[in-house]
Amino acid sequence: MSDKITRKDFILRTGAAFTGISALGYSSILGANDTINVGVIGTGSRGTYLAQEIAQTSNVRLVACCDVRQENLERGLSYAVNNAKGYTDYRKMLEHPELDAVIIATPLSLHYEMARDAVNAGKHVYCEKTMTYAIEEAQKLAAQVQDSSSIFQVGYQHRHNPLYQRIYELVNDGSIGPISYVKCTWNRNGDWRRPVPDPSLERLINWRMYREYSQGLMAELCSHQIDIVNWVLGEVPGRVSGFGGIDYWKDGRETYDNVHTIFDYPSGVKGKYTAITTNAHEGYSIRFYGKKAMIEVRDVSGHQASIYAEQQARQARADDNQADAITKPTNKAWEQGEPIPLKVEGQANQEAGTTQMALTHFVKCIIDNKQPLSNVINGHDSAICVIMANNAMRNGTIEPWKEEYAI
Repeated sequence: MSDKITRKDFILRTGAAFTGISALGYSSILGANDTINVGVIGTGSRGTYLAQEIAQTSNVRLVACCDVRQENLERGLSYAVNNAKGYTDYRKMLEHPELDAVIIATPLSLHYEMARDAVNAGKHVYCEKTMTYAIEEAQKLAAQVQDSSSIFQVGYQHRHNPLYQRIYELVNDGSIGPISYVKCTWNRNGDWRRPVPDPSLERLINWRMYREYSQGLMAELCSHQIDIVNWVLGEVPGRVSGFGGIDYWKDGRETYDNVHTIFDYPSGVKGKYTAITTNAHEGYSIRFYGKKAMIEVRDVSGHQASIYAEQQARQARADDNQADAITKPTNKAWEQGEPIPLKVEGQANQEAGTTQMALTHFVKCIIDNKQPLSNVINGHDSAICVIMANNAMRNGTIEPWKEEYAI
């Protein structure tokens, strides 16, 4: 790129204003001749899902897929154009003469190597979260991308949901008052395992269970929420502590079946991130606690959200007798402290909606040569946060954000 992107630039470019363009809107903006040829590296469950979404995205042709398992490769190619090529070695796929961009949807431990090689090959990259497995990988990749001409997007698709963009605005324009606390949960009731047709494939299929390949629940689940909170607050944690363990599923796994972490942000905000696998109550939720009101998102799709007014704010509003700047609820609902639904035009109503928005955004950024909303900088920050949290839990330490982590 001609100019390097700093964290300040990132906040100014992606946080200060939103285009408000949905995935459908993007389709109408792109020209008929603006076509991006894409290949998917890793066509397991997530990669195949992305291949399916690509097939429904305007201005994109899926021309190649890569996977070491034949059944996965064939499934991915079923969504590709005629005469698309299949590979078992991603390095060979990067030599495809018509390939413009790649989507990386492999186990986490492989992200850095593949992303590095793709950028070196001059390709644009959509890398699934978490961006890298190790801190030094995040640092190296961020520096490499900033010195390249590649558009690099990280798969934090919730940033593209207009509902979260509205929450960003409500927090940052003071509508709910100063934030003191953010609580995030992602609770499930199940062993998180996938069926294995052959024992020799255990670590390949259930890679999330093994520390050699995975950063566990913090990376696969909490990472999404960490990224949203970092974005909304405009900062990264100064220190992280927590506890976790393998306390229920005694099945040979190496990554924790429950995680409970506290992030202490420089502004004084405390963020709590919890994921368990033995009870699904609360499920996915994010709560921003402000002095005037609390905003709650209650499902992973990001379409069930409400605002709860604090008593002092309710009384102040009644005394002032002015329309509420947040959602214009009725006076009665506001004064009684009832949950007020937060609805935004164009918000996604299911997971596929946000993924489609993210992929369409990626294509538009390539065509317009623009920095993605979720890019290598927040990808770098979120990866380091995940690793800090895991180190804190494993070592019983309080992990600081070090000066050397800064980009």
